[in-house]
Amino acid sequence: MKNILILTDFSYNSWNSIVYALDLFKDKTIHFFIFKAVSVSKADEYLNIENSNEEFELILNKIKNADINKKHSINIIKDDRNVITATKEILKESNIDLIIVGTNDLTSKNIKNNNHISEELITKVPCDILVVPNTASYSGYNQIVFTTEFTNFLEAKLTYNLLNYEPFKKSLFRFLYLTKKEKSLNKDQQWNKETLHDYFKNVPHSFHEKFSNNLAVSLDEFVKDINADLIITAAKNLNLIEQLIFRPNSSNLNYTNKTPFLVLNQNNI
Repeated sequence: MKNILILTDFSYNSWNSIVYALDLFKDKTIHFFIFKAVSVSKADEYLNIENSNEEFELILNKIKNADINKKHSINIIKDDRNVITATKEILKESNIDLIIVGTNDLTSKNIKNNNHISEELITKVPCDILVVPNTASYSGYNQIVFTTEFTNFLEAKLTYNLLNYEPFKKSLFRFLYLTKKEKSLNKDQQWNKETLHDYFKNVPHSFHEKFSNNLAVSLDEFVKDINADLIITAAKNLNLIEQLIFRPNSSNLNYTNKTPFLVLNQNNI
């Protein structure tokens, strides 16, 4: 990864996502693009139309004080177009490898706000998205949870590609099968599970399963049990993403506040 796009609204949450990104890539040569744009809707608080030069100057000064890596370059982008339209253009123009966004578009009860920016990005922009909660801090990826239904045959290749990057080379991958009812895997699901095992045969990994009507609660329990540092899923798994990120059916989930969520896009294969 060389080109990272970070969306900001100058809030504490978005500043935390910038700090997280600087720490994650602290030893690498990275071009960071800090971007503020018009929101999906005029009513959306996440990215309003006023692009303040003073706020950008303040962010630049904070980054200079926080970032000691001379290999990092910081580029400021202002755009008066719709955030999704602008992001797609930046993606192509700057060859973006990863988009990072904070979670200040979630309510305190983890329920989806209108014009949810993370949802718009994940469903409409063909790029990997890292969603960083407001209390998340980077200290390595020792334990990684990959949530799956074993229905996507490209999951193995998507996940295995992460091993090309330093933060993932010493990670333990936990493949977590989430489903509402206990039942045997069908032929395709079993094949996809075996494919994951084949890809990771020389990498520390394990398989787990949780059965519950509330998949978000199942994930929260598992993340807490193993003290997970990162949750991963494939962008194509919209059913899971819907229940785990966009509209979790619970008002008391720890992972939405402190565990980053990486959504892998198949366009990056």
